[in-house]
Amino acid sequence: MLFDRAWRAAAVAAPTMKLLIISMAIVSVQAAAPVFAETPPPAKPSELARVAILEFQDNTGQKNYGWVKTSLPDAINSSMKDQFEFQRAEVTGASKNLEKAKLSAGEVDAQNVNAFAEQQGLDIVIFGNFHYEAKTRMAVFTAEVYHHKGKRVIGTVVQQSKLNNDVFGTIDTISKKIVEHIYRFSLDLTEQQVVAKTEQSVRLLVLVPTWTNDAQKKAAVSELEVQKKELRKKYPAEFLTIFEFFNVKKTPAADQQQIEGFAKSRNDGAISEWLKAQKVKNAMIVFVSDNKVSLRPVVEGNSKPPVTYAVSASAAEKAGTIDAAVTASGMGVNLQKTTLKKDPGIRDRFSLAGGMFLLAPIGTGSDKMSAAPGLEIQALYRVVNLWAFQLGAAASLHGSWQKSYLKTGDEDFTLQHYTALAGPALIVPMPFYRSLEVQVLLLGGAAYSHLEKFKYVDTPLTFSGVNAAVSAQTEVRWHILLGVFVGVGASYHRIFYSGTDMSYLNTSLRAGYRF
Repeated sequence: MLFDRAWRAAAVAAPTMKLLIISMAIVSVQAAAPVFAETPPPAKPSELARVAILEFQDNTGQKNYGWVKTSLPDAINSSMKDQFEFQRAEVTGASKNLEKAKLSAGEVDAQNVNAFAEQQGLDIVIFGNFHYEAKTRMAVFTAEVYHHKGKRVIGTVVQQSKLNNDVFGTIDTISKKIVEHIYRFSLDLTEQQVVAKTEQSVRLLVLVPTWTNDAQKKAAVSELEVQKKELRKKYPAEFLTIFEFFNVKKTPAADQQQIEGFAKSRNDGAISEWLKAQKVKNAMIVFVSDNKVSLRPVVEGNSKPPVTYAVSASAAEKAGTIDAAVTASGMGVNLQKTTLKKDPGIRDRFSLAGGMFLLAPIGTGSDKMSAAPGLEIQALYRVVNLWAFQLGAAASLHGSWQKSYLKTGDEDFTLQHYTALAGPALIVPMPFYRSLEVQVLLLGGAAYSHLEKFKYVDTPLTFSGVNAAVSAQTEVRWHILLGVFVGVGASYHRIFYSGTDMSYLNTSLRAGYRF
């Protein structure tokens, strides 16, 4: 009887639990979109996205620009292949296996592209047109990117160029922007996230000579060119000497002198730290002495064991040693191409957050119940990733501490709650500002409650128990920069104690990171 009475009083004081979202790990095929795997092994052909790059429609009305029309697809393909792995689909005409197929590659436009993609079994179709503006004497290129499973054009690129050799530089720009559109659609990223992640995808290795005299400097610089040549044969990355890096990054003269000072004193550690500050993930420090070449790999600021080869070694021996240095240090993975796949991985689908909440009891009860603070840990995994909405699975852990007082104002008891909940989550990004999203969660689980200092008797008592709990929650979440976000939320919560209808409302503030 005493326990039952005490427990009913505890029920009146039961606090709300706040949700922590953890998504499930299975990706719905409806969310499938090509993505970039940061550290691939090369994907199997069946995993690669089938990308068709069609001839652009020539709207110039002049026959002498036909070369642009025919060369654009191959040029765009070559530019994309420099950084990304995908399967190009050759589609010069409609599929012969379909009786109703009447479209040729040259007839595809925004209205019939879906039928064409269906006929050809394509994941992505890149098509467009170009026209000539007499006033500016420039050609205007418009490229559109259609995603078959998304059933829509996911991006449009418009670039101007003179119709001469400048057009190939323009094609590189068009290709980069095409890939950014695919990237954004695949991962549902904000503009800032796309810029950051495409910058991260650049494969770069900086070669740094060190020396103690001019002869060693000359020999080391000469070896840099040998290494660049051998590395380019195997890795689709950019290889720069430290001097070329200075020019590209417009490094101040004072910094250049400082690095040369480190090189002369063979201060590898200082060189590594400077490169890390410049966000250079991969570097090779080269030293030539006594007819031997020493290569020390540096990966994300961490020096790795050096390897050596003789200055007089054959080209094959040098190539093998250089490759061994890259492979053993682990930087080889960083220098591989990213892979464009049919289906998305789990990047940017998992988020983890922590926060505080304040709960307030609602319902009937004779005792005065005070609001109570609490702490929570929260995670979210997005299972279905569509443009209009996303679905996830959720779970949470949190705890709260509450005091209850009698009508006389005397302290009655203290109550602690530790709750675990799980359930589905609906996430709706704002259409015109996708950094902002609304989340709705329905959760169920259990709460462990601990009651102390119950004063219906002279001697303080302690009780503990586990009861079922449910919660309905909503949150507005704002992704501030890259993966960092903040959110505010409100929820209704109930723990099922016998003999009470007490429920709780709470408000919460949290911050976290989306991986």
